[in-house]
Amino acid sequence: MALVNEIIASHSKRDDVAEGDLAIVRVDKVYVQDGNSPTIARLFEQHRFSGVFDPDAVGIFFDHSVIAPDKAIANRLKEARAFADRIGVTVFPQGAGISHVVALEENWYRPGTIVVGSDSHTCTGGVTQCLALGMGASDVTAAMVTGECWLKVPETVWLRITGTPGPKTRAKDVVLHVLSQIGQEPFLYKSIEWTGEWTESLALDSAATVASLGVELGAKCVFLPDGPGRPAGMKPIVVNEDAKVFDMDISGLPPMIAKPHSPSNVVPMTDLSGLPVDYVFVGSCTNSRLRDIGEVAGVFKGRKVPAHVHCLVTPGSRQIFLDALERGYVETITRAGGIVTPPGCGSCLGTQGSIPADGDRVVSTMNRNFLGRMGNPNSENYLASPLVAAHTAILGRIPDLEDLG
Repeated sequence: MALVNEIIASHSKRDDVAEGDLAIVRVDKVYVQDGNSPTIARLFEQHRFSGVFDPDAVGIFFDHSVIAPDKAIANRLKEARAFADRIGVTVFPQGAGISHVVALEENWYRPGTIVVGSDSHTCTGGVTQCLALGMGASDVTAAMVTGECWLKVPETVWLRITGTPGPKTRAKDVVLHVLSQIGQEPFLYKSIEWTGEWTESLALDSAATVASLGVELGAKCVFLPDGPGRPAGMKPIVVNEDAKVFDMDISGLPPMIAKPHSPSNVVPMTDLSGLPVDYVFVGSCTNSRLRDIGEVAGVFKGRKVPAHVHCLVTPGSRQIFLDALERGYVETITRAGGIVTPPGCGSCLGTQGSIPADGDRVVSTMNRNFLGRMGNPNSENYLASPLVAAHTAILGRIPDLEDLG
């Protein structure tokens, strides 16, 4: 049985479920982020809800707005805090980090459980074989109050990765390549089970990058196989005999970059080598973990970011920030001329600093580069791995393979 079927069946008191079935399922955890908590608060007020099914299983994260840039957002944060106090749920305050990153650290994503979040990148939980689902305000509100939600069982497809990519190629590059070669259409409202030796070899930080990009692939949910650093209880991913399988050979795959204004507009990095860049951002729930910060520090050590390049590095959580401090990453990045910000969503959101100026060309480790995503539709946003982004910041241009060492 596919993992999504198994999890839905176990949470709906049924022996099995089939693709297309509608099921009412019990949820294990629910979380909300500050950006949409006011909408959810109004739904609570409108329907006269006074509490949640389990205060310990419901959380509100203050991650989208960490440093309020104006009084409107400051007032929204105040309203969200009052709502959290009123219903008595777990609060992760400003500076704790990005919801999906912290949820992984705090063991909210457990194998075989169902987690509902009010952000599309809740799919990150698939790194631990948790059925982690991003939903809208109404569905999240219902889950908070009742401890249940309804689901349509998605079809499962398997993504079988073979071969070994180039030495400077990272997990982000592989997902961008898959997206460019297969597109979103075959994955829409599907459950993707990643398999193959490359996938199984990924350390937890890299595997979480793959899981977080599930929504960019168009998937309802994703599942990664057991591997280094994963929690106990994960299962081997086995391809069903009659499965729909997409095979992808990544032998020798070079670093990739997504051009404006779509994550699927992907070319090899070398196609853009030499292109001048004004702004580099390393962060987001996709690439803000310790491994990512450490790779940037490794590139920056003993070097300087040119004065004309604005370089921002935003750790994904307070714990990552503290670990980066202890290892000297923060000092190295700062001495090189980068700016290390408090943990949170940061520039990925596009409503707070640093917003690019008109005409700025940005290389970012974010998950999506839609027009205006970073807050200015008159800028260009390119997606890349932290390794490529770090070299771009030092060089002031997109590197070539020789620049990567």
